[in-house]
Amino acid sequence: MGKQLTVLFWGFIYGEVIGYIISALTGVQFDWLASGVICMIGGLIGINCLNYFISDKKASK
Repeated sequence: MGKQLTVLFWGFIYGEVIGYIISALTGVQFDWLASGVICMIGGLIGINCLNYFISDKKASK
């Protein structure tokens, strides 16, 4: 559970930074909530998929 909370926190922080940079480069209005939440969800899905493929199948049995 701690790993998922950490990923959500840092996903939101990195989403804010990346969203701000992209909005400044493209000239689009910055939406802080959308950029943070999208990166949080993407990070959570990514870390869970990565954990599934990396986990040791013999240790879980």
